[in-house]
Amino acid sequence: MQTIVLDSNVIIKEIQEGHILKSIAKRMRRFHSKLVIPEIVLGEVKKITGSDPVDTMEHVYQYCKKPITVDRTGEIVSESERISAKYYECHTPDNLILATAKVTGSTLVSFDRDLLQTAKMEGVQAFLPRNYIRWG
Repeated sequence: MQTIVLDSNVIIKEIQEGHILKSIAKRMRRFHSKLVIPEIVLGEVKKITGSDPVDTMEHVYQYCKKPITVDRTGEIVSESERISAKYYECHTPDNLILATAKVTGSTLVSFDRDLLQTAKMEGVQAFLPRNYIRWG
């Protein structure tokens, strides 16, 4: 089973403009994928939009019925520190989001092209949302 990590910018765009999560969720259902949401993403969404994590998750539940939220583990923190040291442009929260994708073996979906490039250098499958929707 494939798991997908969404960057905070995908959820922020969904909250602000709509329509993006519906297409991603449709593709996920077709391929029986699961959504993984790192805790840092909920914090970033709150910082940018003011949306409470519970409200954000309710918005996500409209499209993805059983998302998996992932807390920072020692393994994720260690991996994020390694990524930050190796790639100067990959800072918090990007390093934690990428580390979560790597540790969980997930595909990363983001609008951040620098993060996508770093993910690919780390061997993590990574897509812009429109490319993920079309992929496969």
